[in-house]
Order: sequence, then structure tokens, then C-alpha cells
Amino acid sequence: MTPGQRAACYGLLTALALCAGYLEMLVPLPVGIPGVKLGLGNAVVLFALERMGARPAFYLMLAKILCSALLFSNPQVLMFSLAGGVVSWAIMTAAVRWTPLSVVGVSVLGGVAHNAGQLLVVALVLSTRTALAVAPVLGISGVICGAIIGLILRGVLAAIPEGASRG
Repeated sequence: MTPGQRAACYGLLTALALCAGYLEMLVPLPVGIPGVKLGLGNAVVLFALERMGARPAFYLMLAKILCSALLFSNPQVLMFSLAGGVVSWAIMTAAVRWTPLSVVGVSVLGGVAHNAGQLLVVALVLSTRTALAVAPVLGISGVICGAIIGLILRGVLAAIPEGASRG
């Protein structure tokens, strides 16, 4: 892929992740606990991890989080999103490299890891008690939402030929 094609691909995937994240904000899950989301934007990051590698996925994750914070939220949300995104990316990268897990399994790990990263910030910024109180709900939602995103992504990966994302 030429540098121009790579930049265009990053831009397209970042825009797709932002649109997915915005759509998700319009239709929140009926859980009542802040931070519980389906993770549609994270599907784009996992797509990049599967098809482009760890470094492009990391850059995409950072761009998605920073642009989302600037467009749709505030610095406090940025802190939670960044912690969740970095932990999720690290766990998913390790799982893709060193485990035989399917994309669904990797996505479940990513969903749980994202919520764990957010809970670390909750414990540091707000209180450990609050983090422990919401941990079970965030753990369960990470598994369920991660599985849903993984199933969606499995279909997307099957529909897009391997070489299509590499140019």
C-alpha cells in the first residue's frame, strides 16, 4: 500500500469508527450504568487489528478516541475512553498473536478489557467502592457486547476478501 493509500484507509476507517460511535450514542443500551455501550466503533479497531496489524489498529484506536472526545464528549470521558481503549487494544493484540481464539473470542476479551480499563480509572478518580459496585454489570456487558461485535465482525471479515484492505 502506498503512503497515500494508507492515509486514505486510515481516514476512511477513522470516519467509519466515528460514525459508528455517534450512532451508538443516539441509541443507548437500556442498562442505566454509564459506560455500557455496544462498542460499534471498536469493531472497526478490531477489523484493523485483524487485517492491518497491531500498529495501524493502535493509531486508529487513538484517532477514534481523540476525535470522539473532541466532537461528542468532554475531557473526563476522554480519560475513561483512553484507558479502556488502550487496555482493550493491548489484550486483543496479545490474543491475536498468541492464542487460537476466533475473532469472536478476541472481541469478547476486548469488551471485557475495555470495561476493566474504565473501571481502573473509576477506582482512581472516583472511588474503589463505585468501581466494585458496577464491575459485575460491566463484566457481563463486556462479554455480551463483545460477542455481538465479534459475530458482526466475523461476517464482515468473511464478506471482505483478505487483500481488499491491503491494496
